[in-house]
Amino acid sequence: MEIVGYIIGLLVSGLLVGALARLLLPGRDPMSIFETILVGVAGTLIAGLITYYAFDRQAGPGILLSLVCAIGIVFGVRKLRERQLGAPADRPASPAVSGNAFGTTQVHFFPGCLIGSLVISLLLTVGLNLLLRAF
Repeated sequence: MEIVGYIIGLLVSGLLVGALARLLLPGRDPMSIFETILVGVAGTLIAGLITYYAFDRQAGPGILLSLVCAIGIVFGVRKLRERQLGAPADRPASPAVSGNAFGTTQVHFFPGCLIGSLVISLLLTVGLNLLLRAF
């Protein structure tokens, strides 16, 4: 029962941090609730790693540092989408660019990019930790 409570708490805190990060960064971010939760959890995870290795091993990450990390992830996702689509996400593309008569652009989210970057950052953090403990 403790694990279920932990998962529910993780989902709620991820949703809260992700929604605040999307709200604080101006512009349009078409993300689902699941993607918002992933952004919030990833921001909190990165903030926890920063706090653990840079400041104090007993302190937990604060909400401000979690928000800053989640805002960075939302900004990175937005820039990745802009690069893939060729048009900024906050202004609509012209019909000549989008290729259809209605002037809308479909946005696709690739969770593999987010998960891949999280795995790489986790591996680099563990590697750096092992390297620092060796000396």
